[in-house]
Amino acid sequence: MGRLKTLLGVTAVAHVALAWLVSLDAKKRGDDAGRWIALTLLTGVVGAAKYVRDGR
Repeated sequence: MGRLKTLLGVTAVAHVALAWLVSLDAKKRGDDAGRWIALTLLTGVVGAAKYVRDGR
């Protein structure tokens, strides 16, 4: 159970960090940061990758 909690904690931190980075970049681009933050928080790397792909 301890390893599961650690894994979930690390995953949550990674999702929050990715969402923060996406929000900074979206705001710099003048894009709607809210939807990208939500997508990245929910999906993590998948949401961040979609943001990068759609942003070009």
